[in-house]
Amino acid sequence: MKIKVDERGYYGNFGGAYIPEMLYPNVEELRDSYEAITSDLDFKKQFDQLLKDYVGRPTPLYLAERLSEHYGAKIYLKREDLCHTGAHKVNNTIGQILLAQRLGKQKIIAETGAGQHGVATATVCALMGIECIVYMGEVDMARQRPNVERMRILGAEVRPATSGSKTLKDATNEAMRHWINNPTDTHYIIGSVVGPHPYPEMVARFQSVISAEIRTQLK
Repeated sequence: MKIKVDERGYYGNFGGAYIPEMLYPNVEELRDSYEAITSDLDFKKQFDQLLKDYVGRPTPLYLAERLSEHYGAKIYLKREDLCHTGAHKVNNTIGQILLAQRLGKQKIIAETGAGQHGVATATVCALMGIECIVYMGEVDMARQRPNVERMRILGAEVRPATSGSKTLKDATNEAMRHWINNPTDTHYIIGSVVGPHPYPEMVARFQSVISAEIRTQLK
C-alpha cells in the first residue's frame, strides 16, 4: 500500500503530531520503529497468516441485488461483519499488537466507545497472552453492557472514565494519562485513522487489506 504522507506525518496541508511534550518519547519510539518492523518479511508473514487463519480473511464481496435494483446501480457489500469479533477493528489490533511485541511491550491499553474496538483489542491480547486494559466512559459502559462483559470474559480489565461526559472523549483522556505514566512497558492502540503521526498511517496500513481484497474481487 502506498500512502501519500511525508516524513513529518503530513497529508498535504494536514497531519503532523501536535501532542503534549510528555508524549514525545512514546510517539517518537513508534515513529522511529514501526515502518522498519512492519516492512520485515517475518512480520508480514505472521500478520497475513493471522488475518487468514484467525480473522477469516478474505471476507466476501457481496452483490446486494435487491438494493442494486432499487437504486439502479450495482451496490456491493464488503462483509467485514464476518470477521472474527464481528467488525474490521481486529485487522488493526492484530497489526499493532504484533508491533508492540517487537517493541518489547508487556501491556496494551485502548479506549472504546461502543465497545467494538475494545472487544477486538481484548481478543487479540488473549490470543497473544498480553495484559489488556480498556478505558471506557461510565455512561458507555452502561449502554454497552454486553461488550463490557465480553472484554472481561476475554481477560481484559475495563476501567471506567468517570470525569466529564463519561463517554469516549473522557476514556481517551484516561488512556493518554496511563500511557504518559507508563511509557516503557505499554503500547496504546488507537482504533481509527486519527491521532498523532504515525498512527493515521499505521492504522491505514493495517486496514488496507480491505481495499486490496476488493480490487482483487472486482476483477
